[in-house]
Amino acid sequence: MNTFTPPHPTHENLSQKTEGLFAKARNPFWLAPMAGITDVCFRQLMDEMSAGVLISELVSAKGLFYNSEKTRKMMRIHANSKSIVGIQLFGESAEDIIRASEFVESTGADFIDINLGCPVKKVVKKGCGAALLRDPAYLENFLYTIKKGIRLPLTVKMRTGWNEEELTVHECVKAAYNSGCEWVAIHGRTRAQGYEGKANWGLMAEVKEEAKIPIIGNGDIRSAEQAKKRLQESKVDAVMIGRGALRNPGIFNECIGLSNDSSCLKIIHRYRNSLSEHYDTRFSLILLRKFSAWLAFGNKGAAKFRKSMFECITTAEVMEKVEEFFQNEQPLRFDDDEEFMMGGHG
Repeated sequence: MNTFTPPHPTHENLSQKTEGLFAKARNPFWLAPMAGITDVCFRQLMDEMSAGVLISELVSAKGLFYNSEKTRKMMRIHANSKSIVGIQLFGESAEDIIRASEFVESTGADFIDINLGCPVKKVVKKGCGAALLRDPAYLENFLYTIKKGIRLPLTVKMRTGWNEEELTVHECVKAAYNSGCEWVAIHGRTRAQGYEGKANWGLMAEVKEEAKIPIIGNGDIRSAEQAKKRLQESKVDAVMIGRGALRNPGIFNECIGLSNDSSCLKIIHRYRNSLSEHYDTRFSLILLRKFSAWLAFGNKGAAKFRKSMFECITTAEVMEKVEEFFQNEQPLRFDDDEEFMMGGHG
């Protein structure tokens, strides 16, 4: 089967796409960073499923300064990754990010990604996440200071603005370009939208048309067909997939034209093995139950299965119920209007 051939790059940003970090991307279909989800085990699984780029869940720069074992574990990177891996940070000051970059380097990460999109109150009230979109001039200085103080390549992920009255995405993309970032990923919603409504792919296409830096589009991609369509129609340089990968971990293989022949059972067994390598029994159980419940969503009897997952007190119990539930599994697809994990996650 033929693999996917990405669109020809525009002349304007050809040098950045062929010489910089972007050129190291495995393909133009990337895993979106998701809080509480894109840990080392999930990223390893998506690496095996051909995700073009991998990015960690959101990590607090300050959390790294207090010898937080939990925070450092969020940054672990699996061995022999075929895809480049970035660590996503947020911090109240450029100095915090610069200081945290030393921890990031020690993991073997390929780049640092700055979060400019998190809408959560406890993040924005500190001036982090989406709050940085409100002042593009300050943002440019913030990113420029970070860029000068770190050795790893720098990227950003942002929203379209604070709200519909403050759509600052054009100015913020220019700020990222001027400060030396390698690319800008855009979640096509404002901070005010949270994760409701539809991602504004029309606006992302407008940004891409004007940008002098690679643009990665993100939001509401639920199938390989949709991912390829968004890439082609918006002319963005790559697309990020979040929730679509939770329902169908093989979506990246499908995007590049490879067969998706791994059953849910095989995937869950592989994930369980990875969990046992990185976590203790208690935390492995928690993550395995969550992962199995995501894959069950949309199947007949899924609600009952999910309830049973959180009644299991051992991994063996989980796997017994998994074997029973998925033995006659059918391929699942998202409907465009279907709600799944609407609390967030791309």
